[in-house]
Amino acid sequence: MPYKESDNRAPRDATMRAIAEEVEIARLKFPTGKHLLAALGEEFGEVCRALLEFHYEGGPRENVIAEAVQVAAMAIRIIEEGVMEYPGNEAQCGNEL
Repeated sequence: MPYKESDNRAPRDATMRAIAEEVEIARLKFPTGKHLLAALGEEFGEVCRALLEFHYEGGPRENVIAEAVQVAAMAIRIIEEGVMEYPGNEAQCGNEL
């Protein structure tokens, strides 16, 4: 479904900015994009842990948000860059959206 600024179901600008900033940080820190699938899995585990801590231990909601932003950033990198460990996948990803 296309993104529409006026659609209240669309992501908020602040959310998209936070994700874009995280993508930029990740690309500076890990420019080759190697092991993006493993990074996505790691971030997913961290958001799960943050959610459990929030629900059962009163952990901060900010941790859940921060980890969710990192999951989204890794997913965007996979969409845009492909996964280096699976040759040929790069051709199926990229600027085709």
